[in-house]
Amino acid sequence: DMLNKIILSLGSNQDQEKNMAEAVRILRNQFVSIAFSNSVYTEPIGLTGSAPFLNRVAVAYTSEQPDEIKHLLKRIEYKLQRMPDDKNFGIVPIDIDLLQWNELILKPDDLRRYYIIEGIRALENEEFKQMK
Repeated sequence: DMLNKIILSLGSNQDQEKNMAEAVRILRNQFVSIAFSNSVYTEPIGLTGSAPFLNRVAVAYTSEQPDEIKHLLKRIEYKLQRMPDDKNFGIVPIDIDLLQWNELILKPDDLRRYYIIEGIRALENEEFKQMK
């Protein structure tokens, strides 16, 4: 089976440490091969009155197609009490986005954010070290 390389971003502004840890735990169970960057707190973008966000990036390998992955991520968000209109109220228990699937860029704006660029770079350096 052909493995696809995916890049995910995780963010939380509610009970950040707990929700992030839980999301990471679930994702580790879903993907045979997944690695996470260090967590970093950032100021909210475009959400008024929001608490700071805790963010992480993950690189994983999967045989799934983009739609299947997005569906899985939505299920995980739902499991962690993410409701469809929460974002309107500045509440984000967990947000997990599929940024890239192989060469296919799905969220170009997110991939330009400094903490995402740094997270990906750190993970790719790790991967490179393990391959040597």
